[in-house]
Amino acid sequence: MKESLAELKQHFKSVIDNHELSHAYLFNGPANSGKSELAQWLTMRLFCENLQDGAPCEKCAECQRIQEGNNPDYLVISRDTKTIGIDDIRYLKQELSKSGLESQRRVFVIKDADKMTIPAANSLLKFLEEPSSQILIILTTSRLGRILPTIQSRLQVVNFQAPSLVERQRAIQEMGISTELSEILSATQMTLAEIKTMSENIDFSDLQKIFWRWLNQVFTGKETAMPLVQMQLLPNFKDESLKQLLQTMLIAAFSDLLTVKSGLERPLNWRQHQDSFENAASFLTTTQVATDLEFVLQLRRKLEANVSFQSVIEQLTLQLIAVKEGN
Repeated sequence: MKESLAELKQHFKSVIDNHELSHAYLFNGPANSGKSELAQWLTMRLFCENLQDGAPCEKCAECQRIQEGNNPDYLVISRDTKTIGIDDIRYLKQELSKSGLESQRRVFVIKDADKMTIPAANSLLKFLEEPSSQILIILTTSRLGRILPTIQSRLQVVNFQAPSLVERQRAIQEMGISTELSEILSATQMTLAEIKTMSENIDFSDLQKIFWRWLNQVFTGKETAMPLVQMQLLPNFKDESLKQLLQTMLIAAFSDLLTVKSGLERPLNWRQHQDSFENAASFLTTTQVATDLEFVLQLRRKLEANVSFQSVIEQLTLQLIAVKEGN
């Protein structure tokens, strides 16, 4: 049975109150279903100095340190690479062998555990077979079938519901982000916490201007689009979360271009740029627009194959210009 994040928080409140917390869990569910959020919430619940009706206050010093990633007894392994290797697990096991630095309890999280290589997964088994009562380990995945059965058998599997896009978009708008951009951000795999942190440190309006300055050059087939990649696009979209945002922005834009070119009756993702889409569509055939969209959709597959982000964006820019020129 799949449960919502709110239901799971309530469930774990009862589990902890009844002293029934397991030593290891596997959080399984689609992107944005709250797996990382619940892992962090559980950690705060265990460390919080000022519990509120069995839930973490999220404001005390301990809760703040956990949210900021500054608690040495809360370790998160998250890799943007294609795999999590045995060296990553060796490091984790070294940490597991230490006693809590500031408390008796320690929490370890492995995000996207399906990335573990076979040697890495086998290396983790020893800890799972000989658990410590003072250690909680949480694995997260969106691909349960890629987790070894031997790993699954030693964990309690918790299934998450897919989030409501409407609720997710509303939560993003409450951060002060525009309706248009909140729709696009809601389609990314970023957590609400990541989006909030990003919104506090990055000017989204500047990012959109940079993106559209480059894209309008691509739409018109101008070679000046390539210098913009080097001078503006790559320097401003260099963090992993921003690379993900750029991919989503591109898919939204070229889906809109196809909508306009095909005369489809559906709302645009980038409504305020309808004039740009209409102008670009007037110089492209439907086949060319479909080809552009296919190139954009190949981005994620190339990045998952560990092709460098710079190479992928440069190649995409050249491909889109070539389509515009009829090559």
